[in-house]
Amino acid sequence: LNASAPIMPPQQKPTFVDYISGNCELSMCVAIDFTGSNGDPRKPGTLHHFSHDGRMNCYEKAISAVGGILSKYDSNQRFPVWGFGAKYGGVVRHCFQVGREQEVLGVRGILDAYKGVFRTPLVMSGPTVFTEVIQVAASQAKSRQAANPLSYTILLLLTDGAVTDVEATKQALASVADAPLSIVIVGIGNADFSAMHFLDNFEQRSGMNRDIVQFVEFRAHEFDKTSLTRATLEEIPDQLVQFFYTRGIMPRPSQGISTSKIVVDDYNEEADIDLSMQYGDDGEIALNDSNSAYVDNSYEAGLGRLHVMPPPTAPHQSPTPAMVAPVQPQPQPFTFQVQVPVGVVPGMQIQVQHPQTGQMLIVTVPQGVNPGGIFNVAS
Repeated sequence: LNASAPIMPPQQKPTFVDYISGNCELSMCVAIDFTGSNGDPRKPGTLHHFSHDGRMNCYEKAISAVGGILSKYDSNQRFPVWGFGAKYGGVVRHCFQVGREQEVLGVRGILDAYKGVFRTPLVMSGPTVFTEVIQVAASQAKSRQAANPLSYTILLLLTDGAVTDVEATKQALASVADAPLSIVIVGIGNADFSAMHFLDNFEQRSGMNRDIVQFVEFRAHEFDKTSLTRATLEEIPDQLVQFFYTRGIMPRPSQGISTSKIVVDDYNEEADIDLSMQYGDDGEIALNDSNSAYVDNSYEAGLGRLHVMPPPTAPHQSPTPAMVAPVQPQPQPFTFQVQVPVGVVPGMQIQVQHPQTGQMLIVTVPQGVNPGGIFNVAS
């Protein structure tokens, strides 16, 4: 046997469920458009406007709905959140950290980080550039896979319009096609997204060896959760399977662990929104105070080096290059899923085997989970 010979995939091609139940570790990261084309956030009806009556704006709805779908696959529910298209210190940043932490907890953490960015000295500017967040997401995806070969990343990118430089975006997508990455681009608002159709079958026309992009127009599915789920997840399973299978990376034995269906839950916003807006002396749109956000469409700054900016609330820190150091995996509680056997009712205790250690555990079936249903066990 030649030790250097490539490992040939087996005849039976694994499915998406095989990988998910076979210890595939999925991670989600989020990128949000803060360009000036989103409109004056003081004005009702604009995409970043925060309503005092608690109604969600378009970005909050999309984060809750689409983020809620994708987050259910994430292994640890901790998500990097980035922004693009805003100025800090007079320079347009096409990838900066949103929120005080490098990763936030849950969909609620994404929403809190998003709202908090308007309390920083942000300038809504432009142009609309995806390339840096795509490259940063690909870099982190490769770093995670270096630590765990069965690691895969989904970038959720929320934008109000077409990219400014289509060719640069095509080149960026082609350059990251070898990363364990899928990109879901969600169009927000009522803009004409026909210019985004270049993403359709892009891999065939560009010579890419795999498709990694899915474009979803949010308004077309906003009031139909089933349709939104289908549109969001339409291509990700095939993209993930193709990536691993063509590289001979097979799922680990599932040891009888079942996976649940994706359920889209309602998101209940209960927190008050503390965000006052006012005009500055020079007529610019200010949020909270003279050091907060305003809209600038001058587009005077060019593309900078690729980096994720530190939180804007820490202005004395130097920008940290995004691709200098690999992402260090943080130890997290291991969570696996259990399917309730026939004849077992909520409140009963059952014995299950830990899929990693083999240890037998006694767990209680949660209320509301009936035979055939799925619940999570963390240990």
